[in-house]
Amino acid sequence: WQGIHSVPLVPLRILTGLLMVHHGSEGGTLPANFGTPEFQGFVDYIVKPYFGFLPLSPDLWAAVHDYIEFFGGICFALGFLTRPAALSLLLTMGGAVYFHVASTGLQGFPLGHVQNYSYDFEEPLLYALIFLMFWFNGAGPLSVDSIIYSNISQDEEEE
Repeated sequence: WQGIHSVPLVPLRILTGLLMVHHGSEGGTLPANFGTPEFQGFVDYIVKPYFGFLPLSPDLWAAVHDYIEFFGGICFALGFLTRPAALSLLLTMGGAVYFHVASTGLQGFPLGHVQNYSYDFEEPLLYALIFLMFWFNGAGPLSVDSIIYSNISQDEEEE
């Protein structure tokens, strides 16, 4: 993550994080909007039928999903706690890929064509790959994490 190679990764990180914030606030301006049709629809049509094997309440899992996307997206965009945020978002996108493949299959992938011209699993899979890359590599030089790390390393050098 040095020099010119880090430049295109900054907008990738920021825009991906902002898209996750938007995605995690379905049904309102904040995550986990209990009682809204959007939140209840997510619980009834996604969490209960496809993740019913998970312990605890489906509402809890839907809320955890929303909070990870919303607050994880903020941290990811800022480059703050990037690796934990990326791992949390990676796991969430793994669940999304599972849901889409379980509900619609592979849709003729890689050479088939679907009627609506959109493979349902492609978007969460691409998000997952982006989060995997940042989980391994960190936020890069233009991030809150890099400021914290550089201050820590300067303090250690002074001692």
